[in-house]
Amino acid sequence: MREYEVTVVFQTSLDDEARSALTERVSGWLTHGDAEGDKPQANVWGQRRLAYPIRKNNEGYYILFDARLDPQRLNDIERNMQYTDDILRYMIVRKEEA
Repeated sequence: MREYEVTVVFQTSLDDEARSALTERVSGWLTHGDAEGDKPQANVWGQRRLAYPIRKNNEGYYILFDARLDPQRLNDIERNMQYTDDILRYMIVRKEEA
């Protein structure tokens, strides 16, 4: 297991209920076990202006997850995010070893 930061940008057209459901779904993809300590830590940045338009959107809703992931699962996680229409962009970055 390695430490990762996963940044996800949602469409701003989602209402609060749909946004929280999508956040839970992404959190489920990033969870590697059933224990409460295995759930990723979500840090909501909120709505921000994008540097350039993405699919005719000028703003996005940013959420940063701190998660412990198995590197072999990264392809499946990226595939899930890629095929979800409400996710504009995502980025998975491995944290540095201390």
